[in-house]
Amino acid sequence: MSGSRSPILAGTWYPGDPEVLAAEVDGYLNAAEVPLRPTGRAVIAVVPHAGYLYSGESAGCLYGLLRDDAPRRVVILAPNHRATLDRVALSSAGAFATPLGEIPIDHSAVSRLAGNDAFLIDESAHAQEHAVEIQLPFLQRLWPAGGFQLVPALVPPLPPARRAAAGAALAEILDEDALLIVSSDFTHYGRSYGFLPFQDRIPERLEQLDAGAILKILAGDAEGLARYGETTGITMCGLPAAAVALTSGLPSGYEGALIDYRRSGDRDGDYSLSVSYASILLCTGPDEGGDR
Repeated sequence: MSGSRSPILAGTWYPGDPEVLAAEVDGYLNAAEVPLRPTGRAVIAVVPHAGYLYSGESAGCLYGLLRDDAPRRVVILAPNHRATLDRVALSSAGAFATPLGEIPIDHSAVSRLAGNDAFLIDESAHAQEHAVEIQLPFLQRLWPAGGFQLVPALVPPLPPARRAAAGAALAEILDEDALLIVSSDFTHYGRSYGFLPFQDRIPERLEQLDAGAILKILAGDAEGLARYGETTGITMCGLPAAAVALTSGLPSGYEGALIDYRRSGDRDGDYSLSVSYASILLCTGPDEGGDR
């Protein structure tokens, strides 16, 4: 176990001043629309991870629905934007910090996962990765008293057998006191992203492309989501993480909902360089007795 992982985004992607950050995040959380929430306990949440100027509202729309779902363990599956990995990378840090304080790492869960060949502990992979950190202030403002521990994991593209092994290992630590978060943006469109599959009716076709992945997630279809990524080339950075999350299993009778969808191009009408953001929530449904 090493020391605390320091924030790298404070003052750039989100405010570095604790009071300003708390007020901004609270504003996002308070905008959540309760009628959109599926029935039952939250199981899997898919939320974006751009700077708060771009995706804070979308993330807040979902997180604000989770106030009564205070977990004991929060597992965040995120993409690895900078490291080269062939297995899911865990962290050996003692805690992850933001300007709002520290969230302790769940070392018991990390140790259990690290015993599976689909995982490894790689602190260097987490050092400059933003996709976990951007979620943490939301969790800290949702449950300011703390009481939960964190399992941060970076998920690269995995072959089917390793994806299945990772999902099965995760299922063993995901009980009724756990929340699984997938940190992901959706389509990254534009020349700078090397993704220009179409150049007309861009907003409409972006929505269609994103909808294909969103529907696979709502259907709990891990294999279908993986195939969709392969056949379309969708530049959804957290697609491997979402596929692993779905492989961990969902309760029979679960309910899912798309809470929010938007594109960065919606802000000024310029879609020549646009990133899509979707917030999706999967809950147990009315029957809490179903197997995960």
